[in-house]
Order: sequence, then structure tokens, then C-alpha cells
Amino acid sequence: MLSAYYATIASHTAREGVRLLSDYMARHRVRLRDALDRLDPSDAARLSETPLRYQPKAADCTCFEKVHLPEGATASDVLDAAITFDDCLILLYRQVLAQEIAPEASELFESLLRSEQRDQMELKKIKAMDYF
Repeated sequence: MLSAYYATIASHTAREGVRLLSDYMARHRVRLRDALDRLDPSDAARLSETPLRYQPKAADCTCFEKVHLPEGATASDVLDAAITFDDCLILLYRQVLAQEIAPEASELFESLLRSEQRDQMELKKIKAMDYF
């Protein structure tokens, strides 16, 4: 549903930067869902029961809480928020991988980390094009 929303925005905008960003967001959501759908059901069940800790490095450290969009946000604001959100996901995945976890969970989070790093590079390229 969310990917369809972004795809609709991409197909109806005349602004190249908005089209690139919304197309990226639509594909990002689909790729993540597809990666999780490829998991064997028994592995998925076992992974969902794997205990994981998320502890920011410092007591005053926030990450996801930093992602705010002002009312009337521009496409550039959305792009900056998406890059910050990707930074947070990369940090989260690295922190999970630093823990003692099951090999299946480690493989999943390594895959998620690589995917998020690729996505972040794509977002930074869109930002560097300065379409906004």
C-alpha cells in the first residue's frame, strides 16, 4: 500500500527530484518486503523469537527520534529525513550484528545492512543531483 502511494506520486509529478525520490521510496519498501518474504517460514518463526537488544551507544543518544518533517516539508526535507532514517537503520543493524545472535539472524541483518547501505548511496546520489 505504501509503495503504491509513492509510485502514484512518482507517476504524477512533473518535478524530476520528486519523481526520483518517490520512485526510490516505492522500490525501497518493495525490496524490504520481498527480502522478508523470501525467508523460509520456519526460519522466520525462529528469527521472530530471537532476543535482540537495541541500546544506543550513549544514554543521551537518540536516532529515530531525530527524524522529523515540518509541516509543509519540501522534497529536499523528505530526502534529508530519509537519509537520516537510513543512518539510523544502519546503526541499528550494526548494533544487532555486534551481539551474540543465531547465525540465521546474523545473515538476515547482514543482508539488511548491505541493502540499507546501497539505498543510502542512492539517496545521496539523488541529493547530489540537486533537483530540489
